[in-house]
Parts: sequence; structure tokens; C-alpha cells
Amino acid sequence: MTEIIPYFTVYASSAIRFFLGPALGIGYGLGIGVIVLLTTAGMMSTVFSITFLGHIIQIFIPHFFNLKKRKKFTPRTRRFIKIWKYSGIKGVAFITPILLSPVIGVILLNAVGAKKKEIIKWMFISALMWSSIESILFYLFKDALGMISSMVK
Repeated sequence: MTEIIPYFTVYASSAIRFFLGPALGIGYGLGIGVIVLLTTAGMMSTVFSITFLGHIIQIFIPHFFNLKKRKKFTPRTRRFIKIWKYSGIKGVAFITPILLSPVIGVILLNAVGAKKKEIIKWMFISALMWSSIESILFYLFKDALGMISSMVK
């Protein structure tokens, strides 16, 4: 049982906050290939669940929370619209793992009405690319970043 805890931790942390997966994977001493697969699988599980269950979530959230009407155009939404107009799904998928979390990136893409097939495709490519880059960087600099090992212990 205890031997699956590092794998599950890398998977689960990648589903919520992407960069934690490679950091924890290196801290646990897992191989780069395993870290890339677990990190990508974690992000993609979030992408699939929000993309295909998002309409159900939209129905039930107002029942559990007293949500007030907000302004439609805030500086934050204007920034997102600029990115969306400039680069579309590819741009949002590209920045999701490093600047946003998988949850926020997928919610934004679904909010603008992107096609589900396109969301899955570009988020997968982005997750695979960024998990590889981050895993290699964390592996190369693991000695310089002694705090990664101390986080796990």
C-alpha cells in the first residue's frame, strides 16, 4: 500500500496544480518517464471530468453557493479575452500548466464555447510537453533545489 502513495500523490497533485507533480515525483525519486505519465494523466483527468461533466457542475453550483451577479468585464476577463483572440485554444492550453491550473484553464475554455475534441487534443499536447520540460528541469536541478527532498520527508 505504501509503495503506491508516491505515484498517487504525483497524479493527484498534478490534477489540481500542475507543477507540483514533477517536483514531488523527483522528490520521491521516481523516473522521468513515470513522472511525465503521471503528471499528464493527472491533468487530463481534470480536463476530461470538467469538459464532460461541466454542464452538471454548472447546474448544481448555484444550489450550494449563494452566488451574486458579478461584473462581466473586469481587468482579469479582459486579459483572458486578449489571449483568446490572439491565440485561441492553443494559447490557452499552452499557458494553462504554467500560469493557470488545469481546473481554471478548462473552465475558461469551456466558458468560451471551445469544441470538446479540440480542448482534449490541445490540453493533452500541452500537458505532455510541459510535464516533460518540468520533469527534466527538476531532475537536472534537483541537487540545487534541496527543498524538494525536504518537502517529501
